[in-house]
Amino acid sequence: MPPIDITPLDTMYLGIPGTAMAFAVRGPEGAVLVECGCAVAFEGLRAQLAAIGLAPRDLKALFVTHIHLDHAGTAGHFAREGVPVFAHPRGVRHLAEPARLIAGSRAVHGPRYDRFYGDPLPIAADMLHAVGHGGTVDVAGLRLEAIETPGHARHHHAWVAGAAGRAAELVFTGDVLGMISPASDYISVPVPPSDIDIPAWRESVARLRALPRGIRAVLTHGGERALGPHIDAFVARMNDELPLLAEVVELAKRDPAGADARYRDFLVPRARDGGVREELIAALLGQAFRVMNIAGIAESTAAGRFASSL
Repeated sequence: MPPIDITPLDTMYLGIPGTAMAFAVRGPEGAVLVECGCAVAFEGLRAQLAAIGLAPRDLKALFVTHIHLDHAGTAGHFAREGVPVFAHPRGVRHLAEPARLIAGSRAVHGPRYDRFYGDPLPIAADMLHAVGHGGTVDVAGLRLEAIETPGHARHHHAWVAGAAGRAAELVFTGDVLGMISPASDYISVPVPPSDIDIPAWRESVARLRALPRGIRAVLTHGGERALGPHIDAFVARMNDELPLLAEVVELAKRDPAGADARYRDFLVPRARDGGVREELIAALLGQAFRVMNIAGIAESTAAGRFASSL
């Protein structure tokens, strides 16, 4: 039997091709969607689905790894087309009533919010399903199992997927194993407010290490990688960056501009070495990204959820 067929759909996150994907997954009895991008991406996703012979209403289910808007922002749009949505129990109430999610996202992203994110639509209770750790969903001839993977977010799952009755073939990892910049090998570390928890992240990585090393890891930001080698590379990146982030958080208390410059001077050479194009360094690792990460680590440190390594 051939491998599960996956079609990446570009959500054009931040207006840049290849920065984030949704994934149409075809099973023996239909198709599901994993991840769905920001609200502003919905019409683009509709067009890309049409190009592979699907309409939103044809999808049997939508699975989101977590409720950050670049992963779940169009969930309400798909639900209104009749697609049931499956998410972490801590996230479902915010998908049902997204006012706090919208407010928090506006606070983090500021003037970029309306252009690149947009407001998610509320999801009716009968279209929204919470799945706990170890829970499984059988749909479209596929089986998806939720692995709780907090660290980047408290409401984060990785979804292990395979054809029903067969061994799992792949795992959708959301942001728990970082982000890979388009057309590069550079792993970016996403640590935004407000849920960063490094000890919990360490446990999440251990759960993923328990899967077969050769299984296909599907990153929302970065596409497919062999799971084991990618985990090794991601942990190395985190262990390189976390001590620096602790340093810049302390520096930011007395010199915010100096902290940002120190972080920039750390990131840019590594991004260049990883093959990130110069214009994407500015777009993906610019001041907005750096300020967000510094704020996330400052908050996790204050809450006692920081550690200098995974």
